[in-house]
Amino acid sequence: MIELIKEHSTAYQGNIKRATRLIRKLLEISGLEERRWCDRHEQPLDHVAMATNQALSECYLTPSLIDLLIYVGIGRGFLEPGNSHMIANVLGFHKAQCFDITDACMSWARALHLVDSLFKSGAYKNAIIINAEFNMIENGPLFPRNFALKNEEQIYYTFPSYSIGEAATATLLIPKEPENFAFSFSTRPDLADLCTIPMNGYEDFCHPNELIGANGPLQFTSFGIDLHKSGQDESIAVYKAMAKNKKQVDKIFVHASSKKEWDLYGQAIGVADKIHHIYPLTGNLVSASIPAAMVDAIKSDHLKRHERVALWVGSSGMSFNATHFVF
Repeated sequence: MIELIKEHSTAYQGNIKRATRLIRKLLEISGLEERRWCDRHEQPLDHVAMATNQALSECYLTPSLIDLLIYVGIGRGFLEPGNSHMIANVLGFHKAQCFDITDACMSWARALHLVDSLFKSGAYKNAIIINAEFNMIENGPLFPRNFALKNEEQIYYTFPSYSIGEAATATLLIPKEPENFAFSFSTRPDLADLCTIPMNGYEDFCHPNELIGANGPLQFTSFGIDLHKSGQDESIAVYKAMAKNKKQVDKIFVHASSKKEWDLYGQAIGVADKIHHIYPLTGNLVSASIPAAMVDAIKSDHLKRHERVALWVGSSGMSFNATHFVF
């Protein structure tokens, strides 16, 4: 990461060695060790296909039997039509109803909540939630422009770019336990300008300020320190609201934005030892963070059937969620 920043920051005004020392220190403090990005010879669609095939291989369902396909997250190839339609066409989900949910890092949790409600209404017999968070694609919202630093001030609202990893996940859901899930959400739209990827012409859809789009249209701008600081009380409150009248959980899966910060949240309410972190080995997987962490926990035998699980998410917007269920 440091070498990439040095390579692209040819117009940096100041001491680039000092800047990269600061970035390295911040990455280490956050708990980050590795990231995984799609290689040049790979396509995000390949990883979507692998994740989807793996999910379906563990049950009796085939693509032609899936009722609902929801595509979630930031990583995408289309604004129109929804990515769900393109994925459904390529992977053979020809009978599935399709739509997208775009709510930043909260997208997967929103889809989970919606599917739970749709199951209770009797509208669908099964559903699959798919994402392809490949945001490091060349000339995308992060790389290489956010690696071309111009001054030290830019680090303040660009640093989270260097924590981003890539992943595709597929989550298959079947309504066997109608009362299994309990959700708690809260929202702070007054903090929406702290993390943005604005489109061209965004000024006509908001009240512009110096925070929104500080890195320019179609580029990732994120005031990471302010996000975690502003979201602490709300994150803790939404977890407490979920935990009220619930038994103590066995495992907690959090949005992978910073190991350090989520440990601090957990310590504040005495649950830090329950958190299964994926952030150190993958970085921030955006809306894929929690399903990827659950897969990691299953494969490492850290998550077992019948354990009580909590999902805990804070997202730009800002929005917050805590969800409880038995795995």
